[in-house]
Amino acid sequence: FNEEALSVALHPSGFHVIVGFSDKLRLMNLLMEDLKPFKDIPIKACRECRFSNGGQYFAATNQNQIQVYKTYTCEQVAVLRGHNNKVRSLSWTQDDATLVSAGMDGAV
Repeated sequence: FNEEALSVALHPSGFHVIVGFSDKLRLMNLLMEDLKPFKDIPIKACRECRFSNGGQYFAATNQNQIQVYKTYTCEQVAVLRGHNNKVRSLSWTQDDATLVSAGMDGAV
């Protein structure tokens, strides 16, 4: 990349990757020897992103909130608020029913 990647997540299938840059979050398709951009999502400086275990969703931090999207349509399905400071870690439960987050404010 021409610019620094701030966060990276690999889809469970191995065919997709999301990368956070200073100006956007980019969903890309992973081909044999190439990455093809699929969709740019307007989240600046995303420092944490994570695909669900089944791969149907991905979550990305946007300062102190979390935005959840459908992987294949890039439709936003939720905006989660509750942290008073930046979100630093994301993890999906095994069944993808719950997203756990930890913030710089010490909240989980």
